[in-house]
Amino acid sequence: MSETQNSTSQKAMDEDNKAASQTMPNTQDKDCEDKLTQVALALVEDVISYAVKIVEEEQNPLKNIKWMTHGEFTVEKGRKQIDEYFSDAPIGVFYVGDHQALVHRPGMVRFRENWQKNLTDAKHSFMESFSFLFNRV
Repeated sequence: MSETQNSTSQKAMDEDNKAASQTMPNTQDKDCEDKLTQVALALVEDVISYAVKIVEEEQNPLKNIKWMTHGEFTVEKGRKQIDEYFSDAPIGVFYVGDHQALVHRPGMVRFRENWQKNLTDAKHSFMESFSFLFNRV
């Protein structure tokens, strides 16, 4: 056989082997593909469950705690559960007087009721002074 015929025959055999390997799946490749599919499905399930959890928390941001019964109630336990309940909710309670720079927050500045009375009285006397402006009803 000549060199040309030998190389042509080799090429034909290589092409036949290549075509056969593409049509007949390798069992190792199939096993690897099955494992990869299982891992991918597990990952997708985890991502979906995490996304559902995030959406539920967004719709109901306050966590639901197990409240004690009246038989278990003590003042200390009650305060502890209330603190636990409100620890997730950023509730800001404060009082700002009319155009004042000072913000009164519970536990930071002691709020005195006479401040509110003085403010209300000052507004009332101001309005009486300029009754022609405020009696347009």
